[in-house]
Formats: sequence, structure tokens, C-alpha cells
Amino acid sequence: MKGQGVPNSTTEEVRPTQLGWRFATGVVLIVGGYAAWSLIPIAVTTDLSPAAKSVLTAVLGATPFLTKVVAVAIMGRPAYAFLKRTVANYVWAGRAER
Repeated sequence: MKGQGVPNSTTEEVRPTQLGWRFATGVVLIVGGYAAWSLIPIAVTTDLSPAAKSVLTAVLGATPFLTKVVAVAIMGRPAYAFLKRTVANYVWAGRAER
């Protein structure tokens, strides 16, 4: 029974036609998580107590990581691998043109 293991989900090829609302929700979560960093200066300038500011700043600082974990859970590993591959190809293609 060798070779009868569970197939690796990261090697599955995902086509853009297979992507749906789950993929879109995941992308919005990832982008929104990084957008939360722009709220940190606003949290610091509020009239809250220093302890509340610290907690709020820590939550906003950890938001990108937490939303990325939730996004991968929603869209699935193959779709996340597709997103990473697409972004990496875009970045590397832009570097080659410079």
C-alpha cells in the first residue's frame, strides 16, 4: 500500500475559473488586515488610557497575521498558493523590466 497517502493539497493546480466567493473573501481579509495598520496612529492620538492604547495598538498590529490565518482557512491552501504565485510572478516580472 505504498504511495497511497493523502495527496498534497499544495500541489493541486488551481485555475482562475475555480476561484469564487471564498477566494475573494480571503483577498479582502488579507488587504483589510494590512489596512488596519493605518489605524495605529489614530489609536495612539486618542484620549484613551495608556493601557487601552497599548491593547488597541497590539490588536491592530497583529491584525495582518490573524486575518491571513483566517483567509487561508476560508479560501483553502491551493487558492492561497495560487495567490502567492500570482503576486510573486507580478513582482518578479516588474523587477525584470527595470
